[in-house]
Amino acid sequence: MGGHEVESRIDYVRSKLKLVLILDRQEVLDELGAKLLALIDLYGSILAAAKRLDLPYSSAWEYISRIERVLGLRILEVRRGGRGGGGAKLTKYGKALLELYARDYRRLLGKEFVVDKGAYVLSSSILYAGSHDIALGHLIGIMREKGFNANVNWVGSLKGIASIMLNEADVAGIHLFDAETGLYNIPFVDKLVTKDEVLLVRGYEREQGLIMREDLSYDEVIEGIVTGALRFINRVSGSGTRILADYVISRECEKRGLRFREIRGKILGYEKEVRTHIEVAEAIVTGEADVGVGIRWVADSYKLKFIPLRWEKFDFLISRASLCKDCIKSFINCLRSDRFRAILEGLPGYRCPEDMGVMITEETS
Repeated sequence: MGGHEVESRIDYVRSKLKLVLILDRQEVLDELGAKLLALIDLYGSILAAAKRLDLPYSSAWEYISRIERVLGLRILEVRRGGRGGGGAKLTKYGKALLELYARDYRRLLGKEFVVDKGAYVLSSSILYAGSHDIALGHLIGIMREKGFNANVNWVGSLKGIASIMLNEADVAGIHLFDAETGLYNIPFVDKLVTKDEVLLVRGYEREQGLIMREDLSYDEVIEGIVTGALRFINRVSGSGTRILADYVISRECEKRGLRFREIRGKILGYEKEVRTHIEVAEAIVTGEADVGVGIRWVADSYKLKFIPLRWEKFDFLISRASLCKDCIKSFINCLRSDRFRAILEGLPGYRCPEDMGVMITEETS
């Protein structure tokens, strides 16, 4: 073979990524096995699934038996009729394994896990990435009672939006204040997101404010922050609370003839970032910090002083590709439920808008 022919063949070499789940260095599930489980889940039959994959029935059963040996768990429940007849369904462990594969397939390979000419629908586990919130924990609790799970990642509002666009999440909780318009969330969605790919659903409202140990006035707290007399505990960059805090402090700096960018270095603790409202409160209670910005609920729970800043809209950005999932339908139904509304009404610093759980088409307040 001549040198030119070798170069030509190399030009056609392509890379291909494969996803394999591993446990203790033993292979648990590859793409073929995941398709086998998905088809069993779809057709309720090992035989039907094996035929769709042109896989001998004995090989399909051996594959399932090997997975169960490695995991030490039953992933399949065979109904009356035995291996050759009757039906089969995935156990909760089998469903969890399949959903783990499909979720990582989308996250790591950047595309949906396709089964029988369609994408496998992750139905029982919601992927949440976004702002930290106490009421959301109650909402997820109601969902779990209905058989749905949730994987939660407190990354802040802006990273939550990014997670939706990167297909790494189904739902993002956001509370982003736009200083130019005075509105929440919609200006950011308009700028950052392709509207055909997402749905913005009205959530609830919560009260944000300054949190501290001592009984100080608003002016005393602000003066202490900008002069460095009070230690400030900050939230992560891109979080809605961080955006609000930056806005309030920069506005107060302007009133005092100061430039926020120039005096940030004087704000003690400004670079110290935490991910949740609870971490803000704990830092203040333990004396690590003197003041921070957070929700009224956490101030009341930790018996701290609270100076209100504003009521904010905590809404939910949902991927349209996830709307067919049972867990998303349950999420929206639970958000609209009388039970969740009653829970919110009992939480300090929360209130329920009339349109909670309704798609937002334009900002009305």
